[in-house]
Amino acid sequence: MTAFVGHAAAPRRPQRIPGFGHDALVALRLFVPVRLGARFSGDARVVALATATLLAVALAAGYIAVAARADGVEFYRWGLYTLLTTLFVQAAVLFLAALSSNRASLPALLTALPVIETIRIALLPVVSLTGWSWPAHALYFVCLAALLRALVRELYGPVARRILVTVITGGALWGTTQLVRPFPLFNPVTDDRPERLNIEETYVKQERLVTETINAVLPSLPDTRDTYFVGFAPYSAQNVFENEVKHIEQLFRRKLGAAGRTALLINSRDTVDELPMANGHNLGVVLGGIAKKMGPEDLLFLHLTSHGSSDHELSVHFENLGLNDISADELGEIVTSADPPWRVVVVSACYSGGFIEALKSPRTLVITASSEDRQSFGCEHGREYTYFGEAFYRDSLSGLDMRGPSPSRSPDFEAAFARALEIVRNREAGENLTPSEPQIWVGEEIAGMLP
Repeated sequence: MTAFVGHAAAPRRPQRIPGFGHDALVALRLFVPVRLGARFSGDARVVALATATLLAVALAAGYIAVAARADGVEFYRWGLYTLLTTLFVQAAVLFLAALSSNRASLPALLTALPVIETIRIALLPVVSLTGWSWPAHALYFVCLAALLRALVRELYGPVARRILVTVITGGALWGTTQLVRPFPLFNPVTDDRPERLNIEETYVKQERLVTETINAVLPSLPDTRDTYFVGFAPYSAQNVFENEVKHIEQLFRRKLGAAGRTALLINSRDTVDELPMANGHNLGVVLGGIAKKMGPEDLLFLHLTSHGSSDHELSVHFENLGLNDISADELGEIVTSADPPWRVVVVSACYSGGFIEALKSPRTLVITASSEDRQSFGCEHGREYTYFGEAFYRDSLSGLDMRGPSPSRSPDFEAAFARALEIVRNREAGENLTPSEPQIWVGEEIAGMLP
């Protein structure tokens, strides 16, 4: 038997990722005003490793920032989604910039992006310790300048063209921060956080709460023009909407002749056992029940306040209940089906001008906090009113006093709107905000009934 003896194969060493340390040093040198000789490697494996490093640093920095000021920490997946979306959009912007120069190195630019972003996110918790917002903004623009410097080094062609591409790219990269709303990667967990809402229990008691709300409303008095008020605050995550409808209800009770004729539908932990939930079904039942108690000369005032979308839907949210948003057409059907004799409908939300067409009728006056293509303001948690609600109700209607039955007197809503419009415009101009352009539409029949 012949034995064949071969040479043993030498063990293969793990292949080294080329250029990662080199590219990190190149990125750091972009932050100082020195002439650079080395360039980014543009190796695909370096891009992948740099992106993985960025995600790891972002997770670690986000966790440390929250853990330093909270007893418990929970991961928030939307923060990861927005981070990845921002990276994708920025990479797309750099790709378009590279197309402007046939010799520009897209792999090198894709290396620069995650490496520089890693440096920024690693430093962000440090500058945030000051408690001021401007160091974080300054850090962003320093890192943006470094990224643009990398872009300039990769571009070829006339100087004017390179400057133009750099300026446009810088504006587009900054625009991603405005286009994609950032979310934290981690949220604090407190011991007093309430348990999740019991869905079955919450829905079971709705019929009782709706019935009690309707029964508590007084019927119309003969030979008088009674005013009824319904407030609808369907967004539970920010209490400004709940606060607003409660303040407005008190205004109508005390000064505008609606005592005993008001109803509230609110999505809030504070009211879940006392008031009906604010959703489309409950709104329709309450409006229909109140309309049956109204006389032919009575006026229903409906105020709806929430977030609004550009496709004209009113946001309806109550923790884990999974409620449906209300479109303009759906709201129009709800109000029309209830058929109150005379009605004033105020929609306080972004893009709320898009609700006017669906709510129009000869006996309806519609007021919105913005035009169909503009945002409104003042929806921050903790506020008592939105900007429009404050101007229209607190600063305008509150000056009227319509207590006591009267067959001929009603608040001058058009005059109050005109005053509120001036207040809102001045406030938005003072804060350099894009004008919200509140709107009003008056039906031909109600125009003769109201002052």
